[in-house]
Amino acid sequence: MYENQSLIFVDLDKLKNNFLKIKEKCNGAKVGIVLKANAYGLGACTVAEFLQKQGADYFCVANFSEAMELRKKKIKLPILILGYVPNALFEKLIKNNVDLTVYNIGMVRELNEIAAKCRKKCKIHIKIDTGMNRLGFLIDDKLRDYLKEIYSMKHIIVKGMFSHLCVSDIDDFSFTKLQVERFEKVKSILEEENLKMPMLHIGNDGGVLLHNYYYDMVRVGIGIYGHYPSEYVKENSKIKMDTVVSFVSTVSNIKHIKKGDTVGYGRTFCADKTIKVATISVGYADGYPYELSNKGYVMINNQKAKILGKVCMDQTMIDVSHIDDIKIGDTVLLYGEYKDMKLDIFEIANMANTNVYDLICRINMRIPRVYIEDEKVVRVVDYLSTEKNYYEL
Repeated sequence: MYENQSLIFVDLDKLKNNFLKIKEKCNGAKVGIVLKANAYGLGACTVAEFLQKQGADYFCVANFSEAMELRKKKIKLPILILGYVPNALFEKLIKNNVDLTVYNIGMVRELNEIAAKCRKKCKIHIKIDTGMNRLGFLIDDKLRDYLKEIYSMKHIIVKGMFSHLCVSDIDDFSFTKLQVERFEKVKSILEEENLKMPMLHIGNDGGVLLHNYYYDMVRVGIGIYGHYPSEYVKENSKIKMDTVVSFVSTVSNIKHIKKGDTVGYGRTFCADKTIKVATISVGYADGYPYELSNKGYVMINNQKAKILGKVCMDQTMIDVSHIDDIKIGDTVLLYGEYKDMKLDIFEIANMANTNVYDLICRINMRIPRVYIEDEKVVRVVDYLSTEKNYYEL
């Protein structure tokens, strides 16, 4: 076992199972894995290497740096940048065979010019705004002419056209259906103008786990990592996902305090009797929510332990008065699964007044990622180690 004060365990077998479940459900559609935000905290390069071997079709990232990190690690699959890219970086991305999302005509014109100077062709995915009002071409009277112009550009290859569902994870399906109808309207423009139909994709996690919006590719993120985009999806998903990630820490100290003693910054907790307090080696700088101060809990030896006082930057104090067999060095489950302990991440997110996405993306890079396969540790990624970051065990 790799030793550290706090760790993220990533179960690669469960990751593979989740991928295969989604692939089977999607009726032959390609599966695009969303790796933005360091694969939602799990470690983008390791996840990409693993899922590339399992048969993933595409990787989707947020920006230039995330795309180049994968290319430097010799990831060969197509990579789509979903967000904004400064014009100054267009040439480098074209040369590294990275697909770009385009959402205004000026951007496409610039890409065509730069690709011509490079004597290359730029692969693009046209984003359509069907109601999110974030990025995307508006569906207005200019869109038809824009599409015709884009298809006429000599150094542009239209690989895909897509949109993004903004409420596919709730119990009211009406707006999701409206977004799909709008997307179909744009598809019909391509057909009417005899423009080559590119790869179409609109299904995100909610669109896949709850609906059947597959088209030619689906884009899955949090679902493949074993979580659900909402509690409604969790309760109604057509696929049962396995928990991939578990966040654990360590008991670093144990002491008894008397009635009237206070705990932590601001003295926000005051003991009303003698209690046993443990300190654990995790805090908000590691990505553990400050919002859990005085109300969250963890698990030790299959028992819940309430947080006392404010979550500190690097440490947190808990009430272990009821846990007799606790000792320094014991493993503390913050969320996920560890041995026979389970702590639902939705419970933690609700107590912190946030969502699961935010919770796992908070995990700091000083927390090593430990990868498990066949119940064995196969890789550790310690971003801050003075030794080699990536090593096999």
